[in-house]
Amino acid sequence: MKVIDILETAQYVVDKRGQQTAVLLDLPAWRSLQQLLEDLQEDEWLGELMLAVQKDEKLEGETAQKAYQSYLSREN
Repeated sequence: MKVIDILETAQYVVDKRGQQTAVLLDLPAWRSLQQLLEDLQEDEWLGELMLAVQKDEKLEGETAQKAYQSYLSREN
């Protein structure tokens, strides 16, 4: 589901004065939004890992393993 599709499914909860107070999403839209946010977070972590690797000419052995484990631990 595209972002625009998610936004188009939004339903608003209004108070007695007609002021919007909350947003409702159907479950498929909510799950798509969750996946989108998880993908963005993963991209951010991957970007940070790539920056860390750029600082070193080459990561090998234990240093490479530690960098990768750090990346994996953030993912969970």
